[in-house]
Amino acid sequence: MRTANHSSPARKATRSGEAGSAYIAVLVVLVVLTILALALSLITQTETQIGNNERTVNRVFYAADAGTQAGLAQVMVDRDFSGHTYLLTDTGLQLVTSALQYGTQVAISDFSKVQEGPCNLCEINQSGTYGSKDYKKTILAFTSTASRFATITAGTTKTPLAQETIDAMFEIQPIEAVVIDPQKSKS
Repeated sequence: MRTANHSSPARKATRSGEAGSAYIAVLVVLVVLTILALALSLITQTETQIGNNERTVNRVFYAADAGTQAGLAQVMVDRDFSGHTYLLTDTGLQLVTSALQYGTQVAISDFSKVQEGPCNLCEINQSGTYGSKDYKKTILAFTSTASRFATITAGTTKTPLAQETIDAMFEIQPIEAVVIDPQKSKS
């Protein structure tokens, strides 16, 4: 039987200067790990913002590209050479007040004729006319500008997020020879 006064041989004597040194070492390690965790958190947040910005820029670029296709369709189908503006919301619904909404506005400029010449793809050009209609090869130029925005006032005040402009030129043949007058198309 052992008495309480005897010390255990497994227990080592501690020096008075080393008391609490493990506690300080653990605190230093915890501070270093906390700093690393904060740095990783900041890097992750920054990468997320970069990804969101890239997605917004891509969305606006493709909206401007879609505007060039809409402009070409407007000329081919309706023979309309005037500018148009399209408003696309993320929800597909109309803009309402007191609700944060995002959207894209695509503006197509008036078309201008760059060059007109004889049609080299059609036999119609051999005689010059077909059924009293004169067909030509025409090069048209216009601009498609897409703007991504946020609004809370049903679109009266728009906060721009990104903008992209595409200058486009299209060669259309055969097309009836026309005089492009955007003012005439608007009326």
